[in-house]
Amino acid sequence: MTTKAGARTLPPQAWAHRQGKIDMRPLEPGDWSAGALAARAQIAEAFNRFATAHDEARVDVVVSCFTEDTVFEVAQGKAEPFTSFTGRAELFDRLTRIIAEQGDQRRHVMGNILVERLDLAEGTAAALAFSVVTVAADGLTLGASVIYTAELRREDDGCWRFAYFFIGMDSYSGERPKAGEK
Repeated sequence: MTTKAGARTLPPQAWAHRQGKIDMRPLEPGDWSAGALAARAQIAEAFNRFATAHDEARVDVVVSCFTEDTVFEVAQGKAEPFTSFTGRAELFDRLTRIIAEQGDQRRHVMGNILVERLDLAEGTAAALAFSVVTVAADGLTLGASVIYTAELRREDDGCWRFAYFFIGMDSYSGERPKAGEK
C-alpha cells in the first residue's frame, strides 16, 4: 500500500477489518440491564487482567483468563496468524518461554474495549480491544500497537473467559521471540 505522498506503509490501513478479522457494527441500542452491564464489565476485566498479568510475568494469572480449550492466535499486520496455541497447557508453556525470552518490562495500555455481541442466555460474547505496548529496557520505547479480537464464554464459576483470542500486531519493535513462532 502507498500513501498519497507515495511512501509505502505496512501494514495496510484498516487491515483487521478489510481482512475479515473484525466486523464492527454501527452503534445501536443494546442490552444495558444489570446482567448485561455486569457481563460487559467482566469482559473488560478479562482483557485488563490478561494485559497486566502478562506485564508482570504472571503466566498462571494469564491462563486463568482462558478456557481449557482456548485457541490463541498471533499475527502481524495481516489476518493470517504466524502462530497458534491450543489449550491452557500449551498457552502456559509458550507464554512462559516468550516472556522469558523477552526479558524486558512491558506495559500494555488497554483501551477501546467493545463488546460486539453478548448473549446472556447462551453465555457467549464477542469483543475487541486495542492496546499500545510500551517497553522499558535501557529507556522507554513503543513495543507494539495491537488489536485483539475474542470470543468469550461464561463458565460455570461465572467468569467470562477467552475461548478464542487473536492478537493482531500492527507492528512489533525489535525481533519477535522465537518461542512465539510456529
